[in-house]
Amino acid sequence: MRRRDVLRGAAGAAALPFASRITAATNQDAYAPLGTVDLPGAKEVVVGDSGDTAYVATTEGFATVDVSDPESPETLFSASSLLADRETGPMTGIYDVKVEGDTLAVVGPANPSRKDRLRGMAVYDVSDPAAPERTGFHETAYAIHNAYLHDGIAYLTALHPEQVYDRETPATNPVVLVDVTGDELEEVGRWSLADHDEGWLDVAYYPRSNHDVYVQDDVLYIAHWDAGTWLVDVSDPANPEHINHFGDYSLEDLRALSPNEQINEGTEKPGNSHYVAVNDDATLLASGAESWDIPETEEMGAPGGIDLWDISDPQSPEKLAVIEGPPTPDPTRGGVWTTSHNFDFDGDRLYTSWYRGGVKVHDVSDPANPEQLAWWRQPEEAMFWTAKSMGDGEAFVASSMRGGEEYGPGLFTFPDRAGEQADAPSLTTTEQATTTAAEETTAATTTSAATTTDSQSGDGGSDGESGGSATGFGVFAAVSGASAAALAAWRRLD
Repeated sequence: MRRRDVLRGAAGAAALPFASRITAATNQDAYAPLGTVDLPGAKEVVVGDSGDTAYVATTEGFATVDVSDPESPETLFSASSLLADRETGPMTGIYDVKVEGDTLAVVGPANPSRKDRLRGMAVYDVSDPAAPERTGFHETAYAIHNAYLHDGIAYLTALHPEQVYDRETPATNPVVLVDVTGDELEEVGRWSLADHDEGWLDVAYYPRSNHDVYVQDDVLYIAHWDAGTWLVDVSDPANPEHINHFGDYSLEDLRALSPNEQINEGTEKPGNSHYVAVNDDATLLASGAESWDIPETEEMGAPGGIDLWDISDPQSPEKLAVIEGPPTPDPTRGGVWTTSHNFDFDGDRLYTSWYRGGVKVHDVSDPANPEQLAWWRQPEEAMFWTAKSMGDGEAFVASSMRGGEEYGPGLFTFPDRAGEQADAPSLTTTEQATTTAAEETTAATTTSAATTTDSQSGDGGSDGESGGSATGFGVFAAVSGASAAALAAWRRLD
């Protein structure tokens, strides 16, 4: 493990109480990470209730990190080759972990595979984060891209490989609910959008995939890609009930498209509900879009941004604003990714990640007019998977899946305050595109719900990486009948 302390902001600014943290940056308190910890394969990170420990999915396992001193984060525990003694073990493709109290859920593999792999959820007692103890394993017949823990129930995105690869068998794509409180991990319920309307099975798998889940106050929020964002009542886990759903497309809209057109729509924005979360009182919902441009289509399809919705009345949701993705020299799937990824609410703040576009903090106290407070990026060395509040008003964490000479892949800590990065590197500076950092800041602003803006484009580098060999559900596009243009961009798994 290599740990670096890097330029930090002024201690006084970082320690201000939450209500007064919105302060102007000065040249003396340039915005930068507080500290880093190297963790190869880093994907999702979550923070425990105390705010002192971060839990990181590391593709081949997981790690726990002491972040009680954000300037000196330190790895407490790291494990790989989980359940290697099983016939099809070990667990691999671990992109997500979730924690509730002293319980940690570790899930995988993230994507379906034709290979015989160990699939499921390992549960750990993390009352001592430096010495997690596995208390159970729930083996499944499906891959698990993402999960959530709430009131002792794990919510798993079920991806059945046989349903994905067999076009004759429509994938119901349920969220599976598993009780993790007993001696035995037991499935107690499941819910699919096909339970609400079987007509959704007429739509190709990819544009209606349940990519991620979030639960608060007995409401399950599902990011269902072009099928939109769905709200489900899970007060009785054995009998989930549909509340409402909304987004850019209706079932009729998607049914009217050919399979190739559905895949193209699922690749480009609008739509692409990839991640969802709500604020403390569930009046404000954020839905992030992960998207890429297909050059053969007429519209600019990337980068995806974050829609802010007023859901104070869940039956009458209202889109308030859009936080646009940072500009990129190449918005294609093989290009420079600055599309939205995972994020977190805490009070009136929204912490966001944008792959090579960096991390940002927004003030959303007026959600119709979100205000960017801070933005840090290092596109040649950092590619951020998520950003999460530590809950103390002083710092937040973010995970990067790539590294370079100065920064390794792993966990970053940042000051939770307004600030401006000194000598911010341009995201669009290439031989063909020489946008300045100041122009980028202007381009990456928010728009009202009724306004759209064109993303900048150009000839950029190629990366095309998320979670190793692919991101989202690119493999599903290939098996759902995508056009030749779309297929050329996908990276196949296994």
